[in-house]
Amino acid sequence: MVLLSFAMGTAAYAQNNSAEQNHIEVSTRVEEQVTPDIIYLNIVINEATSNKTVLEAKEREMIKTLQKLGINVEENLTVNDMGSDLKKYFLKKDNIVANKSYTLKLAQAKEVAAVFDALNGINISDVSMTKCSISPELEQQVKNRLLVAAAKKAKENATILAEAVGSRAGSAIYIQNYYTFSQPVMAKAMTRGLMYAASNEEADALPSLEVSKTTISVSVLCRFALLQ
Repeated sequence: MVLLSFAMGTAAYAQNNSAEQNHIEVSTRVEEQVTPDIIYLNIVINEATSNKTVLEAKEREMIKTLQKLGINVEENLTVNDMGSDLKKYFLKKDNIVANKSYTLKLAQAKEVAAVFDALNGINISDVSMTKCSISPELEQQVKNRLLVAAAKKAKENATILAEAVGSRAGSAIYIQNYYTFSQPVMAKAMTRGLMYAASNEEADALPSLEVSKTTISVSVLCRFALLQ
């Protein structure tokens, strides 16, 4: 997956030239660790046709299990493209095994852990996290919050510096900001081991699932009029 990076800068100028006015210049940087709010799981159901529980029945059981967790399966669960036939068959020893793959979209890390546990409870073990990302809405919320925090910090620092030399920091006459953000390349998570947990006791002994955070940062350069 390609790492996406974004950078944006804006500037505001007063009508008078800041270079001709006594001023104090400060820069601040603030950042925040953000947990992705879009998380994708890949779920695969494998069933031997000789078993009593056929693939379709297991699929219905999975859907009911997800619905009990409050997940809207109509919006968030999709069948991965396998052409016109949604079942993919392959040979395994003397049995024919049916395989069906799904993508499940979730919004919180705690939902991921709940899904892992619930599917483990109905013997669906082939579950993996494929990717995660931060939605534009969450990105904008964090960015706006950081811009305000950085601007306030710049004003505080300018006030302290100006007072230290017997002056006062006036209105801002120049503001510039730099914004950096990179979508996570992959959902880095500690394996909760559905494929390896043979009992609830073994599953409980495994480490908790953790979705890696990504950093959003804002840098602000401000010039304030220096008043006597």
